[in-house]
Amino acid sequence: MEKIADYLGVNVPIPQEAVSLFDEYLGEGYTVPTAGMIEAVKLAARTEGILLDPTYTGKAMAGLIDLTRKGYFKKSDNVLFLHTGGLPGLYANMPLFLED
Repeated sequence: MEKIADYLGVNVPIPQEAVSLFDEYLGEGYTVPTAGMIEAVKLAARTEGILLDPTYTGKAMAGLIDLTRKGYFKKSDNVLFLHTGGLPGLYANMPLFLED
């Protein structure tokens, strides 16, 4: 984290305990779809018009949705979701998202 802050020119210390990592949303592997990711991609597209890729932002959104449902965040929390791109992966996996 310190190297990233230095690179960005941010002169604010970021204590390790201020960062939380939830890696359980990876599933069985990097490009392996999860049920949560499929649900998240469909939900974001239908309700917000936001297209998420299935490898990065789809799984990250699945985590955000799951943590929200579990009550991890307080109403007073500010939550920032970064969409990192990768949209072409969505088209390569279209059968996962088409209705039956």
